Amino acid sequence: MAFLEVFQYTRQDSIIHRLDPRAKLVMTIVLAIVSLLFLEIFPLVLLLLFLLPLLALAKSMRRWLKSMKGLSILLLFILIFNTLLSTAQYPLNHSIALVLRLIALMTSFSLFFLTVHPDELSQALIQMRIRFEFAFAMSMAMRYVPTLGQEAYAIMDAQKARGVELDKGNILKRIRNIIPIIVPLIIVSIRRALSIAESMESRGFGASKDRTYMETLVFRKRDWGIVIASIILLALVIYIRLYIPLPSWNIPL
Repeated sequence: MAFLEVFQYTRQDSIIHRLDPRAKLVMTIVLAIVSLLFLEIFPLVLLLLFLLPLLALAKSMRRWLKSMKGLSILLLFILIFNTLLSTAQYPLNHSIALVLRLIALMTSFSLFFLTVHPDELSQALIQMRIRFEFAFAMSMAMRYVPTLGQEAYAIMDAQKARGVELDKGNILKRIRNIIPIIVPLIIVSIRRALSIAESMESRGFGASKDRTYMETLVFRKRDWGIVIASIILLALVIYIRLYIPLPSWNIPL
């Protein structure tokens, strides 16, 4: 469950952390769209080379590397099975591109979630005229990620104490070993959700429509710069995708 760490906010003093959440949301959506526009190795490698310095600026490189290590089994699974089952002319080339696309998507969203506090996200959504209930749900979901990770580790320790060997065997056996973790985790999550719902009802959630807030987010010049640069980048990438042929790295199997 180490891959969940890319969705957990880390308190740092960095350039990326100081940006407005709305500017980072636009940048993240643009980077995710760019990663979905291509299924070739060359542009995806360029995108990753663009994302890694941003992670370094956010002082979150170590946490990202740890999450990628936790995701390595899934990436290997995608690489092997797509190579064996793909009908493309260069199946290995296609599989590597899929893996790079997944890494790029994870990195794009991790750059947002690692640097945006749940309260800031909620406030940003409210100032974007999103209903408070939806903003509150998003904030709660972000807060629940570290709790979900802790519950998963506790279940894994309990299963190991009962003699379940989670870290042994081939890839297929390790995938089957996830079932004794996922099922209890789903049950615990449902119980926790019901408990939160009862707690919210007891506190009169939604009874008052007029809400006040301690702080309001202010869009600064640097935030406008990020938004404008993101839009220009998206337009440039779409133009390249439609009109400029890119070099292909075809890897024969």
